[in-house]
Amino acid sequence: MLSLALVARGNGADFMIDGTKSHVDVAVKSTLGSFNARLEKYNVAIAFEPDDVGLKAAEFHADLAALKTGLAERDHNMGVWLQVDAFPEVVFELRALDRGPDGALTARGRLRLHGLMREIHFPVTMSVSRGLVVIDGTATLDTQDFGLPIIRFWVLTVDPVVNVQFHLQGSLTR
Repeated sequence: MLSLALVARGNGADFMIDGTKSHVDVAVKSTLGSFNARLEKYNVAIAFEPDDVGLKAAEFHADLAALKTGLAERDHNMGVWLQVDAFPEVVFELRALDRGPDGALTARGRLRLHGLMREIHFPVTMSVSRGLVVIDGTATLDTQDFGLPIIRFWVLTVDPVVNVQFHLQGSLTR
């Protein structure tokens, strides 16, 4: 079940996300094979100003128990490792969206995972055309920075560095 709440105001326009075209995925590498997990439940709120860089503020909340790989046992083990009973949510708060000299955008903000808040930054792209808004990005995270241990079991080792890729698509409405 995908739960998205995204309403953003900017210059009199609302931004409504299309849940069928938006996703948040986590790419994980391990010695026994890589896999992707998809967040099936999250909420996003964005303050949008189309006349400037674009995003003025954004906040993302996700239920970590809704991180699904397609294998129930692996999903359960991920939940145990993430300690979702004690730390059920991951939160990202955008602090700034910077445009470099080449025009590339970098999102800077704070991420709370496993009870720890850390500053992060990552590249994003954003396009606005005829009322359609598309925001893409990939954040590389070292889970050890958030107090999570490296998973090792016999010959299995899970890389603590994961890539969180998101695609948010929606429309501006008046």
